[in-house]
Amino acid sequence: MTKGLDALKVSLTKNGYFKVAEVIKLHPRNEILDNINGVYDGINIEPAQIKGMLSYDEKSNEFPEVWDEIRSFSSQAVDALVFISIIYSHKKLIEVLSESKLSEMRGCLKRENLGEKEYTNLVYSMSNLGMCPIKRGANETYYDVSPLFQLEIGPLVKKVIRLKLRKTGWIEPASDDYFSRDFYEQCAYYKFQDVLGISIEQFRQWLDGFEVKKEEPPVISLAEESVETSVTLVSALAAKPFVILAGTTGTGKTKTIRDLAMKINPVRDIPDFNHAFIPVEAGWTDGRHLLGYKNPFGRSGETYVSTKLVDTLLKANYFSDTPFFIILDEMNLSHVEMYFSRFLSLMETSSDERPEPVLGLDELVLLYKSGTTDSVQTTYILNAIKNKGLHLTKNVYFIGTVNMDETTYMFSPKVLDRSFVISYAPPKPSDVGYEFTITETDKLVATTTEIADFLGDNSKVELSSDFDPYLDDLFGALGKFKFGPRSTNEVRQYISVCTRIDSAFGTHASYKDKASVLDRLTVQKILPKIHGNRDALLPVFNALKTVFEREKLTDSNRRLELMRKEVMTTGFASYFSAI
Repeated sequence: MTKGLDALKVSLTKNGYFKVAEVIKLHPRNEILDNINGVYDGINIEPAQIKGMLSYDEKSNEFPEVWDEIRSFSSQAVDALVFISIIYSHKKLIEVLSESKLSEMRGCLKRENLGEKEYTNLVYSMSNLGMCPIKRGANETYYDVSPLFQLEIGPLVKKVIRLKLRKTGWIEPASDDYFSRDFYEQCAYYKFQDVLGISIEQFRQWLDGFEVKKEEPPVISLAEESVETSVTLVSALAAKPFVILAGTTGTGKTKTIRDLAMKINPVRDIPDFNHAFIPVEAGWTDGRHLLGYKNPFGRSGETYVSTKLVDTLLKANYFSDTPFFIILDEMNLSHVEMYFSRFLSLMETSSDERPEPVLGLDELVLLYKSGTTDSVQTTYILNAIKNKGLHLTKNVYFIGTVNMDETTYMFSPKVLDRSFVISYAPPKPSDVGYEFTITETDKLVATTTEIADFLGDNSKVELSSDFDPYLDDLFGALGKFKFGPRSTNEVRQYISVCTRIDSAFGTHASYKDKASVLDRLTVQKILPKIHGNRDALLPVFNALKTVFEREKLTDSNRRLELMRKEVMTTGFASYFSAI
């Protein structure tokens, strides 16, 4: 006598076997066999097939009482219990559904794994329960079995599965039998829970009559707390969602941005929920380190290997009103334009009516099919698929930290043209405390929600032309380093942001002064692009010095003088060598 799962085998090739549910709704169990052969239009099923599916007892010549018990439930509940009984009646269905799992309660059926008729029959029965669509001619079907758990049939399912286990030769152990598997141990042994894409604990809960909850994305709620952060950093992020923090090691670059991200994190029990900290490694030569890649050798064929950045963007697309931060630490250990070029381009098209996605549908479907994501991550992926791609949304901010030394690379004009640069000079030893602190002139005090809302509102800000005469003078003095329309409008955006941030929160008295605003926009947006040898730079330095002195721009003048000394000493200078 066949034992184990091999004992579970009934015909799956005959059409319409799932229609026995209609007979059960109309007749008690002792009348089922009398009404499956042409009594009702479209219902013509072999008795042997139905006996195997519904666990007919040949000794008592009757079907189990469970098929009378289910008749008092809804029509959908009857369909669901019949579906469960069919699935656990055949070893092949048990194995195929277990292997088809992609994430919690979700999976992908493939025609090649079942056979032509078996695939068609199973997909049709699942579609009747709202688990999947029917796409004629499709070779694979994505399904979601969660509708099963919305029906209060768990205890009846337990009775059905117990009958299937007995068919395999399993015997319920006595209370003092410590060497045989009990019901749930035997279910786990056969991986029955994997058939439904749930854990053994969830399986137990359902069969014992408790609610089985599908894991969902967290409910976000930003705690209303007072925050002290850098007004320089917030201003730059609000003007342009790509900011480079430059300076020597230990000056507080990484700490400043990570502190800000964690303070406006709406899910406090997940510390990195709203940000990804990505250490850049030497030798990155393409975008796969950030974007992921296709893997032709996945467990079920070609799959997509995700990254921390992609995972964070998926959340940002789902929670579109929450700021998310991508922190690229030691950004210039590799050539930025090589591994980051995709994002440099997308930053300029993200506001288009039909922006180009970071990942298209093909990659997202592959990622979903990979079966390596949890239920929550799968929800994010399906949301991106629904939106026709993973996009670089307006709530995403890129921050790169850089140290400039002989082990790092210079930034290309393409990178600097798309960013604001904030430099962190090392303080005097006498100014160093036990912990890193923000200086009084750079301090912004606001609530968490105020900062989050402020960052999200600046896409609607009108560009300010208040300081266009200064920009014209600057443009004329820069020689071959002249800036383009993009930089002009980003500077205008920055000026508007400075006005709004002072009005909204109040800032240090010096923050809103014209000279202070011009100083910041110059050292963050204009000077970083200047680099070259003595012959190229000295005429530009002389022209800029005249403009800076007329406007009384002390910081710009100081940095210009550092660059002048550098070029006179070494014959070459850049903004970053003078920090």
